[in-house]
Amino acid sequence: MDKFNVNIPSEAAQYIDKSRENFKKLYNKMFEVLSKRDINSILNNTDSRLTENKKIKLSFFEREVIVGLDEKNVYYAGSKNTDREEALDEYSSFLILHYLLNADGTPLTGDWISYRELPGGLFYWKTVPAVLESLVEKFGDKGEKFLKKVLKIGGEKYTGFKFGSVIRPFKMFPVLLVIEEKNEEFGAGVRILFDGSAPHYLKTDVVKLIIVYIVNRLLR
Repeated sequence: MDKFNVNIPSEAAQYIDKSRENFKKLYNKMFEVLSKRDINSILNNTDSRLTENKKIKLSFFEREVIVGLDEKNVYYAGSKNTDREEALDEYSSFLILHYLLNADGTPLTGDWISYRELPGGLFYWKTVPAVLESLVEKFGDKGEKFLKKVLKIGGEKYTGFKFGSVIRPFKMFPVLLVIEEKNEEFGAGVRILFDGSAPHYLKTDVVKLIIVYIVNRLLR
């Protein structure tokens, strides 16, 4: 699998770039741990389902993916009707496996919290503004264009803000992203918020990887 071309925050880069050998060990270990867990608990905790051939199927942004625990692979649903699976890159696969491993099924709260309110968020926050700034540069005066791009990656408009959107990397992990266009008084800005249940689904440093992933998708 080719590595997803993103600028991974340095604190989280250990998961991918510390060494190819170490990452491969971690990647295989995640599959190993998952395969030993009760499959019904995984499905219930992540709002996933089981395919006819006993693989996990779940939503990842605008598409559905298949996780084969026995084969240790992750690929897009519907790509097995050919001789070649449309495999996900390692970065995307890591996020999906992390979600499956950490989700505990806590109901969504409906309340939005900032990254700094996540466990350890103050420590990891320091590099997040620079990641979000690229969205300001591209969409600071193009709110409608931002919303159209959001729709392409499976998001939806959030009526609480003129240029607000909810993007769901996973069904149980909604992300609220808001672009504030510049005007005569204020410069452009961006806000990113998470459901209050977010710590029950992803660890805080991995949430930052999700932020990078979302930004990268919106900039392409």
